[in-house]
Amino acid sequence: MGTPSRRALVSYLVHPLLLPAKFRDPAQFSNQGLAREIPRALNELGFEVDIVDCTNQSWIPTRAYDLFIGHANFNFTRLVGLLSHRPVTVYFATGLYWREQNTRAAQRLFDIALSKGVLLPPERVSSPIEEEAHRLSDGTICLGNEAAAQTFAHLKNVVSVCNAAYPLDGINLAEKDFEAGRKHFLFFSGLGNVHKGLDLLLQAFHDTDLHLHVCQHIQPEFARAFAAELSGNRNVHVHGYVKMRSPEFRKLAAMCNWVILPTCAEGQPGSVIECMAHGLIPILPVTANIDLEDWGYRIESLTVAAVRSVIVETSTASPDDCRRRAEKVLHATDTRYSPETFRRSFREAVRQIIDATSISNKDGLRND
Repeated sequence: MGTPSRRALVSYLVHPLLLPAKFRDPAQFSNQGLAREIPRALNELGFEVDIVDCTNQSWIPTRAYDLFIGHANFNFTRLVGLLSHRPVTVYFATGLYWREQNTRAAQRLFDIALSKGVLLPPERVSSPIEEEAHRLSDGTICLGNEAAAQTFAHLKNVVSVCNAAYPLDGINLAEKDFEAGRKHFLFFSGLGNVHKGLDLLLQAFHDTDLHLHVCQHIQPEFARAFAAELSGNRNVHVHGYVKMRSPEFRKLAAMCNWVILPTCAEGQPGSVIECMAHGLIPILPVTANIDLEDWGYRIESLTVAAVRSVIVETSTASPDDCRRRAEKVLHATDTRYSPETFRRSFREAVRQIIDATSISNKDGLRND
């Protein structure tokens, strides 16, 4: 590759790039892997890349850029206003369009208010200031599948890219007990007990012989509202925070056949893709925005009845069917959800937006 002829500014995460490669976290792809692969994708397009953290509101650009890619609008609009001339401007969205995200989250809280009489605090709120970033952007790169991208359909030049997981060594499905694993389900998630559907799972697993392994921080307000469900079910095992790829996580991944996440709104959950890299079969609603093809199971609606129906169904699958599905999951993770695929897809998304913007500029259609 020759000397880069163009310069790009990326406002995302800096800390994953500060340590030498041999000291970097080899496990967590999203968001650390995203931060590492984005500049590589831009290098492959011929850009020299400057990176500023998306929370750094004191940094001021001192040079011109041909491309600006930003995330999180509390710094996006500020940086666009400081650039000496207008580059091609791209918003990188790791979640859904903010209105859709907030609407779905509010509906889940409302569901609990109706059933429990408790109004729990909002967990994952998207800010309306994101709208200004969309107004200033020539295009949006959305982390997720086409359904996730559709929430941005009213905007111009929206391209979706899939999340990823770092490859794993030593996953041997031949040694796994798929018969016992049929009754074990892993809930492995980041913050947001209601947002991620833990309330639905606790109620769906009640009075069954199926085991739910909860790997998530339990918020105090949620713990009070669901105290009976959390402590009264012997088949619900609350592990709290479990580090990705730790011995405890590997033990749980070997025990369980399934990863289940009845989330209401995601770009594309990296926690699920990580579990898929261990061979766990995903059980997801459409709102998780992972295409399940012929290997996953769909939660038809975000209701206790729908969750219970699918866990009962999956628990009776034959061990051979579970093994076949797990093998397909591993193949999908190694191909569709690999770091290389993310980098290639991101590179092509940027190219597509640059080309579309060039045509708009030529035709006098761009709004500055």
